[in-house]
Amino acid sequence: MPVRWKLFRIICVLQMIIASVYAIMALINVAIYGFWALLIVLVFVLIFLLAVLGINILNDNYPNTPVTGRQKTRFNRLFLLNFLFLFVLFCILFIEIRAAKLIIGISHKPVLELSYELFINLIGIIVTLVFQFIILYGLYSLRNELYLNFMKKQFEFEKDQA
Repeated sequence: MPVRWKLFRIICVLQMIIASVYAIMALINVAIYGFWALLIVLVFVLIFLLAVLGINILNDNYPNTPVTGRQKTRFNRLFLLNFLFLFVLFCILFIEIRAAKLIIGISHKPVLELSYELFINLIGIIVTLVFQFIILYGLYSLRNELYLNFMKKQFEFEKDQA
């Protein structure tokens, strides 16, 4: 297996950890924020499931088994839903940036003099967003590579028969 798919697997595992932490944090806030916290829980659970799907496709289908049947249906649904959830992640990012600006304005200190703990949530959302883009692109590339490897294998099989 090439290094890029090993790195993809590591990013999927890290994304699963981050998404589960954010889902648990949002679940704790359901009593305070109600529906919005449930929406955020749903977003992070589906982000978690997309990372799980990426690992499953890599383990079960690599190097030359195309995505078919129920796996293809799940892939398509989660893939499209996660594009919608990028919007939610960007909204959360902008909320965190606004909160960081407020903290900087209230404290009257330069950013570098503030405690890093104030910015952990902002950094976590940025990392989640970057990993999400990597996973979406990786899944697209993986699906194309699986299909091309399958077609190449099938063509080589027909060539050997002749």
